[in-house]
Amino acid sequence: MGGGPRGLSVLERICGLPQTSWDTLSIHLIDPNHPGSGTHYPSQPSYLLMNTIAGQVTMFRTGDSNAPGRPIAGPSLAEWAGVSEDTYLSRGVLGRYLAHCYRILRRQAPDSIRIHEHRAAAETLRTLRDGSWVLNLSDGAIVAADFVFLTTGHGTNHPTTEDQVVQQFVADHRRANPRLRYIRSCYPLQKLDTIESGARVAVRGMGLSAIDAVASLTVGRGGRFLPGPDGGLVYRPGGDEPRIHVYSRSGRIFSPRAVNQKTPADVYRPSFLTADELAKLRLAHGQLDFESHLLPLLRADLRTAAESVGESFGEPGSGISDLREVESMLRQPEPGRPRTLGAYQSALVDFLGVDERRAAEGNLTNPVKAAADALRDLRDELRRAVEHRGLTPESHQRFCRLYAPMLNAVAAGPPASRSREWRALFAAGILHLGAGPGATARLDSQSAEFVLESGQQSSPPTRCDVLVGASVDPFLPEQDTSPLTRSLLAAGHARPFTNGWFQPGGFDVDTAGRLINTDGSAVPNICALGHITEGAHYFTNMLPAPGVDSRITADAAAAVQAMVDHLRTPQRSPQHSTTATAPSPLKEQA
Repeated sequence: MGGGPRGLSVLERICGLPQTSWDTLSIHLIDPNHPGSGTHYPSQPSYLLMNTIAGQVTMFRTGDSNAPGRPIAGPSLAEWAGVSEDTYLSRGVLGRYLAHCYRILRRQAPDSIRIHEHRAAAETLRTLRDGSWVLNLSDGAIVAADFVFLTTGHGTNHPTTEDQVVQQFVADHRRANPRLRYIRSCYPLQKLDTIESGARVAVRGMGLSAIDAVASLTVGRGGRFLPGPDGGLVYRPGGDEPRIHVYSRSGRIFSPRAVNQKTPADVYRPSFLTADELAKLRLAHGQLDFESHLLPLLRADLRTAAESVGESFGEPGSGISDLREVESMLRQPEPGRPRTLGAYQSALVDFLGVDERRAAEGNLTNPVKAAADALRDLRDELRRAVEHRGLTPESHQRFCRLYAPMLNAVAAGPPASRSREWRALFAAGILHLGAGPGATARLDSQSAEFVLESGQQSSPPTRCDVLVGASVDPFLPEQDTSPLTRSLLAAGHARPFTNGWFQPGGFDVDTAGRLINTDGSAVPNICALGHITEGAHYFTNMLPAPGVDSRITADAAAAVQAMVDHLRTPQRSPQHSTTATAPSPLKEQA
């Protein structure tokens, strides 16, 4: 079983089944990491923070209507850690909590369930004549299983043609510039240790992964944030920092989450993007266009959420600027006349300050942050609209390229402390904006440098020695380096998800999570959950909250029901069945 939340959710749902389902059920948990924590390594440094408050995380599903049967009780993350519900804990603490949840589930599992741990990776998977599976593990062990759950999390892709060009550029010019490096993905963050102090580093991206990269290159190198004037921070360098230049094509920077004033049950209910309205649109149009059919409804709901704050919203005064901000929240930036890089950086720092003040007012007090939090609550409605070929291929491609990153930037931001830290780093001259909107990195063979350029700025380009990709690889089955993925594709047990001509990534699955094989039929005894289904599904990287319905629980319940249905077929012998879930090697993720 994959060692993260998706694997735990499957185990929780199996443990909640009626004990009369079979005499004995053997579960083989296959993961090279410690069960429970997955990629949230307990040894991670404390400056790598979650972007969800502790009170909104639990693996125990009491109160979740998707968890029938016998949910096992246990503490939320906040209760277990002994902190207030609004605390942002480190991801290392989350890893220790998830390992604790696994121990509770194992201890309270029914007597009919036997759990076997394998600290290895699944490398190949083949079927026997009766349709059952045989898995070969990296330690030489062989596991037989009647049903398989794939909860493998993030993987690693082979370098693209563009990556290979950049890697060759570095190899050809390293002698001329010994500091020249290309780090395709910043994860695992230990790769950044190879960057020399004083080097000029270009960080491609200004979202959550960029926050991790910048923290590793500053606080991770001995720097400290100290209290400053007006409640801000001052950065004291450790002396080993490089000179960091952040940039992105969109020019957007992260937007911090507001102080939480809501309970987990305080969820915004849509007035426009409703299930009934989606059904009407689907009946009239079949596949939908996100921009023409759905975006107007989503914007109307965000405005409604902002207006519900109760202030004189839209009246003369500060409400007008809030209204404009909400209206532009999901709008693509329009190209402006060229400006200096300094002007762009000043505007960016000003935005961080303004948005931090909005965040401090809270998600039920500030109209802009109320709308942003509503967007977070509307993810299930967006999933219903987008998933399983809900959009036309053209619209789906545009959604993945433009709108999904925008939605994440607005609704899935970090704690506001990150805004204070970045403003302090800009003020200290450690952090810089590398280029304005539309930025690209050009390879300069003459100077053996990366050159950051933007057609929207009039300043000279920024020159760097190191280029770091601040992102996590999407799961693209045909580019994935995992032997298990190659085995599934080669045998025809799985295929990449496609929406017409568009291939967004992920395995093709049915609504229960069963893999779709190369002939287009569902494989009855293998389910995939989480990141490896991103494509057929939307926004799979999440954690369940206490006492409310969770998509993670719903996915796990559907997959476990598929297992029950399969094991109850006449040709099966449930009392002898073996359930296995097989992850590939995992890496640290944002």
